[in-house]
Amino acid sequence: MPYLLQFLQSLAVVLFAPLYAGVLVKASALVQSKRGPGIFQPYWDLRKWMAKGSVYSDQASPVFKAAPYVAMACYLAVSTIVPVITNQPLPLAFLGDLLGGALVLGLASFVMSLAALDTASPLGGLGASRTTWIGSLAEPALILVFFTVGVLSASDNPYLMNHAIAASPLAMVLPTHLLGAVAFFMLLLAETGHIPIDNPAGTIEISMIEEPRVLEYSGREYAIVKWGSWMKLFILSAIFMNVFVLPGGLGSATSLVGGVIGTGMVLGKLVLCGAAIVIIDSSFAKLRFFRIAEYLGGAFLLALIGIITSYVVAK
Repeated sequence: MPYLLQFLQSLAVVLFAPLYAGVLVKASALVQSKRGPGIFQPYWDLRKWMAKGSVYSDQASPVFKAAPYVAMACYLAVSTIVPVITNQPLPLAFLGDLLGGALVLGLASFVMSLAALDTASPLGGLGASRTTWIGSLAEPALILVFFTVGVLSASDNPYLMNHAIAASPLAMVLPTHLLGAVAFFMLLLAETGHIPIDNPAGTIEISMIEEPRVLEYSGREYAIVKWGSWMKLFILSAIFMNVFVLPGGLGSATSLVGGVIGTGMVLGKLVLCGAAIVIIDSSFAKLRFFRIAEYLGGAFLLALIGIITSYVVAK
């Protein structure tokens, strides 16, 4: 049964990630008094892209062709070690902790940046440079955020973090946890290409960050790239809700019914997370590029203050 639930958890990430992205786009359009595409549009797009052939630059090497599949494998690996539908460690949870998950996500970003440089495209190089610079600022802040929760739970295992926060309602209102949650949400926006950092729908060269890295892809590889980006959004949102905001309500790892219930619960939690993302996307103007360092620096300081606060309160 645990291995079946392990498969169900990864399957839930793969299947529902496009739906989550479609709901966000639809909700953003409605808030802006637009009709917008249907919530199932990402599935139709995937089917269309999968049916098309791929065109490669004459400068592309096997690195360019393999990068989307390596990135997808990284996101699948992360889905096996973090609590998404169950609060009990699954058979593959021993493979890593939250820091290991962050490393694997960083590997996916590195591979995609390497592929963007591989084609000798000016836009690819632009996107790789920008995302690498942002990542160099976001990763230290992300590590500090995980330390804030680790201080409260005395562990860096995401399942134990979930148990510690769920078992102590007081921990939810401690300054350390609140500051860490705000910092993680800021990083979630940065890592998934949302305003005020980026705009996933933007195609203006001067303001694009993530999109230039994938402009050279087409057909099946482009579908895999987009699917992977939606999975990353789904996973980070699930971590935010299950570890930082609403740790309770997940299913049990001892029954398939518990896994199904956990799937429904996490989808309900993502509605709340998606609502917050939509409000940010519709209420704030996009930052100028050189101001992004201040934004990420703010997330780093919030996490650092959270850790310092935990030691001050303890004494």
